[in-house]
Amino acid sequence: MNPVYLQFGLAMCLVVGLALAGTAYLAAAFNRRGKTDLRQRLEPLAAVVAGEADVDEATVRGHHDGQIAIARVANAPGGFGRLFHVELVDAVGGRAWEWSNLPVKGQAEPNRVFEGDAALRERLGLDFAALAAAVPQANTQRWGFLYDPAAGMVRLSREMRTRLDIPDAAQFAAQLDALARIGAANRRAQQDPDAAGDAHG
Repeated sequence: MNPVYLQFGLAMCLVVGLALAGTAYLAAAFNRRGKTDLRQRLEPLAAVVAGEADVDEATVRGHHDGQIAIARVANAPGGFGRLFHVELVDAVGGRAWEWSNLPVKGQAEPNRVFEGDAALRERLGLDFAALAAAVPQANTQRWGFLYDPAAGMVRLSREMRTRLDIPDAAQFAAQLDALARIGAANRRAQQDPDAAGDAHG
């Protein structure tokens, strides 16, 4: 074999090896930086609920006024983007419902839609516009409050664009308070005989 070709081949192998090593290093550095940023976001939330933050699972678990409280990053349905969920476990059976905030391009006011039984909405007696105060940039983002009887919880779900969409400690506390108010109203509303025992809406 021509020594020149051999040297060239060895040089190319060295270049490829260095490139792979550099790529692996950068990936590890970005991963470490991402975990550090996420930890800085989640640990203040864990303090609010006297719980723990799991950076690998992007989840916080603890308690709020005696109820299990969970905050977590989740994939949106269909894998399109990510969501941030704040949840209180509140299993009372009854019917599911969801109140969604849907921004409308070119309009200052979003479209707010209630999905569920109209009579149940009346029984809830909630001022959803006031509850929206717990959500940063409430008019410009997709988010919603819901009750899921199968999972036994009330939830605030928000779209995430960056880690900055994870609430700070004060916002998180306000969101938990809003969910606690929703849970109390939902327990009263679900006691209606027509709603009791129907777990699917």
